[in-house]
Amino acid sequence: MNKLTVSLKNCYGIQSLDHDFDLSEQTAKAYAIYAPNGLMKTSFTRTFEALAKGDVPKEERYNRISTHVVKADGNAISKETIYVLKSEIDISSDSPAITNILVNPENKARYDEILVDLDKLKKNLTKSLQKKSKVKQDNIEREILKDWHENDLPTCIAQINATSIENDLSPYEYSTIFDPKAIEVLKSQEFISKASEFNERYQELFNQAGTIYQKGIFNPAKADTSFATLDKQGFFAGGHRVHLRGEPASINKTELDQKIQAIHASIDGDETLKKLRASLSKNAQTQALTDLIENLSSSNVEFLLEKLKPTNQSQFRKDLWAFYIQGNTDAAAYLESCDINKDEINRIESAAAEVAPRWTKAVELFNDRFMDMPFTLSVSNQTQAALGKENAKLKFTFKDGTDKIEWSREELKTLSQGEKRALYLLNFIFEVEARKLANQDTLFIIDDIADSFDYKNKHAIVQYLDDLNATPNFHQIILTHNFDFFRTLANNFVHRNRCLMTNRSNSSITLVKADGIKNYFINIWKAKVATNMHILCATIPFTRNLLEYTKGDSDPDYLKLTSLLHWKSNTDQITVGNYLEIYNRLFGTSYDISNSQSVKDLLFIKANEICTCTAHDGLNLEDKVLLSIAIRMQAEIFLTNELRRIKGDANYWCESMNQFGILVKEYSSLAPSVSGTRTLEKVSVTVSSNIHLNAFMYEPILDLTIDHLISLYREVCGLTT
Repeated sequence: MNKLTVSLKNCYGIQSLDHDFDLSEQTAKAYAIYAPNGLMKTSFTRTFEALAKGDVPKEERYNRISTHVVKADGNAISKETIYVLKSEIDISSDSPAITNILVNPENKARYDEILVDLDKLKKNLTKSLQKKSKVKQDNIEREILKDWHENDLPTCIAQINATSIENDLSPYEYSTIFDPKAIEVLKSQEFISKASEFNERYQELFNQAGTIYQKGIFNPAKADTSFATLDKQGFFAGGHRVHLRGEPASINKTELDQKIQAIHASIDGDETLKKLRASLSKNAQTQALTDLIENLSSSNVEFLLEKLKPTNQSQFRKDLWAFYIQGNTDAAAYLESCDINKDEINRIESAAAEVAPRWTKAVELFNDRFMDMPFTLSVSNQTQAALGKENAKLKFTFKDGTDKIEWSREELKTLSQGEKRALYLLNFIFEVEARKLANQDTLFIIDDIADSFDYKNKHAIVQYLDDLNATPNFHQIILTHNFDFFRTLANNFVHRNRCLMTNRSNSSITLVKADGIKNYFINIWKAKVATNMHILCATIPFTRNLLEYTKGDSDPDYLKLTSLLHWKSNTDQITVGNYLEIYNRLFGTSYDISNSQSVKDLLFIKANEICTCTAHDGLNLEDKVLLSIAIRMQAEIFLTNELRRIKGDANYWCESMNQFGILVKEYSSLAPSVSGTRTLEKVSVTVSSNIHLNAFMYEPILDLTIDHLISLYREVCGLTT
């Protein structure tokens, strides 16, 4: 690929963009594009992502007609040529259907598609089994495999379908019978020895003369709960009585206890049966088992009690699952899909075994390049994967001194954003290695790859992208909103002529060669301080910082420049000539100091000019700094005038070192409900650090769009109106 032609109209927010990328030179096959957030970066990426999928780019917000021309050497670019690395982090670890097999990338999408479909069918099956068994859906598969002593659900279902179930097991709920708390009672000596006798006498409680119980409505457990609650709440202590159905008169607590004792005599007269009754009433789970037994017919109870004998329980578990699954249409659909796709899954897994060494190489590359990761990567089952018996899986080994722990990808916890992004890039490394092997001509669209990384690993990324640049049939367009990363690319392998910046007008975006990448202050500002008034104003915080560093914050020149960054009593009197006089003293220059124009007036004039300009080209560092100074100055003028009015003091001035913060705090306390407070908060958050312009780290203000500053300046000026 020698030339890439891009012409976009209304594509995901890009109204118009036309550019030709020259990829013909072997040493300059990579482009870096600096684009502040919200300008075009994500839209450009999404356009190529759509093309890579074979889709047509579109305009989603305003429903405008989209057009696109993307050609490689005069022909429409093929989707196979495009690979998009998005800025979003996705380590694909949440869904159990997305495999972590390290297969050939051409097969991986199909493999995942099959497993996603199988997962949907499995969820349908577990949902229907949950309705019958009342076991939690997430536990269904585990319980079936445990009871049938199998490791694979399709194999287990096939085995179940081959068995014969003669009895009707529909009255029996697995969850009720085999709840852990119910099992404690079932395995007790009292239940084993007395279950049948207890059931016989328990059923008699509902039929004997004078009973207060009614099967399925009011049983001994419910009676105990009801009468205990009445007693606890003081019902009987208050002198109240109860009237039982069929009795001629009401009775008190003592008489009620005697009545119940008489009814239960057949059970409570036997200490073992009495203990068993108490066990079956002690919690909701055992009461549910009692309710089940209570509502079964005599033959069904006899059948259940036989199956609940310790020697029969294991088979009864299997029989219940078999009864639920046999004839289940969801089970049949899942098993059929497994059979249909089995051969294709085996084929893809076999392909994975053939390329295992390539993936091992990619993992080693990741471990070598990314520094200070809390883990090292390896392939946990390389032998099994090479034999095609298992899916290849990544293993993450964490070490801290002598402590060591190993996790699979699904078990990953407590990773930082940078570590998650590094793991996300592992898939990118896999893709790159695959395309190298296939000798695939590739255009990589890379969107803010360095976000969330520390400086060590940012340079590891740059080094890896540099390696890509050395591959003959690889080309890159790297987009970023981070000027520091942009500058790093320019200082390493991206040719300066291939470092572009975005400019936006009302209807289009243009890409122009970037200026000021290296030492903006010396190469752009230094020679123009006295001739370009935008630059002159912007150098004020830079000069003030150097004065603070060399002479301290009590130096007269430092204090005078402070009055150009805050609204002070002497601000109006400081002229351009006064500033250049200070500048000359600091830098040993000899600029003309006769200009008597007020710096404050010049600042506002230039700020208004910037606001009315329709095109803002290049980095605009001086314009952004100038606007930041003007925004805070206008805000402090407004605050000072308002406080004078509120206080009734025409001579009020704030003398605090933290002037803007103190003004806002005092104004908010004296006029808490005014609408301008929100605007002042924006000023505080947005521009304070920009004005200080930490002299050698100016990237934060570059990454702030000038449109945002223009809007805020107009908003602040509107306060006085």
